[in-house]
Amino acid sequence: MNDTLINLEATLFCGQTFAWTKEGNRYEAVLGGRHVIFEEQDFYALVTEDAMLSHYFDMEWEYDEAERVLSARDPHLAARIKQYRSIHILNQDPWEVLVSFLLSQNNNIKRIRSMYRSLSEAYGTEVAPGVFAFPRPSQLESVTEAEFRALGMGFRAPYLVSTIAQSELLESLNTLDYVSAKEQLIGIRGVGEKVASCILLFGYHHMEAFPLDTWMQKVMKKYYPTKDKTFFAPYAALAQQYLFHGERLGGRL
Repeated sequence: MNDTLINLEATLFCGQTFAWTKEGNRYEAVLGGRHVIFEEQDFYALVTEDAMLSHYFDMEWEYDEAERVLSARDPHLAARIKQYRSIHILNQDPWEVLVSFLLSQNNNIKRIRSMYRSLSEAYGTEVAPGVFAFPRPSQLESVTEAEFRALGMGFRAPYLVSTIAQSELLESLNTLDYVSAKEQLIGIRGVGEKVASCILLFGYHHMEAFPLDTWMQKVMKKYYPTKDKTFFAPYAALAQQYLFHGERLGGRL
């Protein structure tokens, strides 16, 4: 592991994952069926010793260099990086990312987190008392659209049913380039450009991804009306995360 710092608060609650809770100084989630709990002051010792968590928190990528390059590129982005310095892009399970971002459509982060938790409690494996892993496709394959609706999934219920049937597609995406992988994902019912970009960024670490939701469309129109993601290359994904997080919080820490 290099000596790159990480902003845990911004990284875990900036909208790229819905698995984490925080109480006081303690962070908690289930990752790959494993119950993970740590306090902030113990984080660096933990990821130094734990290869899985070091990879999950992406502790080896060139964040310092990326932030330096992006800060020099544009003053608005430089201000966001200064406010939320050391956001990392997590290496998440593609299946969890796919379902999470299907749920994200016409939704807010608080509600997505609630739906994620409902699916886990209803169909996931209990890994500790009252703590549930996110369900695997095999645990959901017999769930009906009506049952998903009863759980509060709303119009996303048929998307979930279709996605479960196509979940094996995710295994082939590691061998594809970004454009080809996106084309495959858009073939899944309910997955459009934005959701596909999120899956490839947060599930496959495609750092050229630049998801454009309503927040980011607002950012681009306001600050970068004549530009597209190529302006932020080769660090478009990280730029997007800072811009999205800053816009959503209105610049608040």
